[in-house]
Amino acid sequence: MPERYYRELLRYFTRKAGDGDTAADVVQEAYTRVLIHQDAGGPVFEPRALLYQTGRNVLASQAVRRAAEQRMLDTLALVSADSAPSVERHVSARQQLARLVALLEDMPRKRRNAFILVRIHGLSYAQTAAHMEISEKAVERHMTRALLDCAGYEPR
Repeated sequence: MPERYYRELLRYFTRKAGDGDTAADVVQEAYTRVLIHQDAGGPVFEPRALLYQTGRNVLASQAVRRAAEQRMLDTLALVSADSAPSVERHVSARQQLARLVALLEDMPRKRRNAFILVRIHGLSYAQTAAHMEISEKAVERHMTRALLDCAGYEPR
């Protein structure tokens, strides 16, 4: 994979991200993904174009992830009785978020997807059912089990 595009990509993504460190991470991830694609036997006819598109996809994914994290932190902050942000509360919220991420990673795929679509993306059960191509009743069951997982309930 030609590295001749590295500086060009770095300049472009520095402008897009507004941060050189983020841009360097994006470019590195773009190169990694393109190389993995190439190693898997995927054709790369226009490496420059593929690197740009892959980098834009990486940047978009990071933005979505940051927005979801921020929404979760905002939600956790709403639960807090005292609205004054403190370092302890921020650390606690980050720890709660890490626990939630760990819980989500342990959930079966469909249960996790239903939970994320409903609780993080704000979709209704009907929208989630249509998106996942399952019944609303199945979404309801997945959500019930996901909430029980989050509460730490274990059936006997």
